Amino acid sequence: MNKIIPLLLAVVLVSGCSFEKPLHFNTKTLTQEDFDLCTNSSCPTINIKYLEAVENDKKSKSVNLKIVDVLINKIIAGNDNSIEFQNIQESLIYFINDFKKYQRDFGNSFISYDVDLFMRLLYQSEVFLSTEVNYYLFTGGAHGYNGSTFLNFDAQTGAYLDNSQLFLNEKALLEYCELKFREIYGIDHNRSINSTGFWFENNTFHLPETIGFTETEMILHYNQYEIASYAEGPIILNIPISEVEQYIKYR
Repeated sequence: MNKIIPLLLAVVLVSGCSFEKPLHFNTKTLTQEDFDLCTNSSCPTINIKYLEAVENDKKSKSVNLKIVDVLINKIIAGNDNSIEFQNIQESLIYFINDFKKYQRDFGNSFISYDVDLFMRLLYQSEVFLSTEVNYYLFTGGAHGYNGSTFLNFDAQTGAYLDNSQLFLNEKALLEYCELKFREIYGIDHNRSINSTGFWFENNTFHLPETIGFTETEMILHYNQYEIASYAEGPIILNIPISEVEQYIKYR
């Protein structure tokens, strides 16, 4: 009997522990050379590196679906969003065919298309995962379409987390970040947030559309045109985690 009690206790303790496997990723690459359409024919320049969760489980599939959806939307930005693509390759075939159509229409005067996407893992714990996608798309015009977006996930379920799900107290975080923003850009608290040339809607500070995390920082990344002109480039604030951890739900 004395031997059975410790054994039962061990079973209870073990059963109470999480045996969730951590998410593991491979880096996948795609270039124009991967497509038959580009064999012996001019094609857009394609350079894509992205992460793919390797396990065949529900949470990995959930993460991969979100990654694919975001990358497809970047690749076909400004084109027919009513078309549904099953994978990244299909969206790139659409991109290549769109290039070839315009090349036929405009001949040698047509400027080449380019798409560059680079994805990396910024932070991973047992409960949280933060990744970054840098993108550049050029299909003619004065300049390309570029920026960064962060994809944050619940590492135990694979669920994508939007900004509203990341924080315990978004209102308090917003107030703190505005103080930091004003401090960094020299905007007195008695002055309008747009008094130095920013474009915050209704003169009201807001968090960026995309927020990422590293081991030591929370990254507020305002892409071009979000709060300033294209010429200003992205506006990025790197705030130490130690200053905002009280507001963060996942770490």
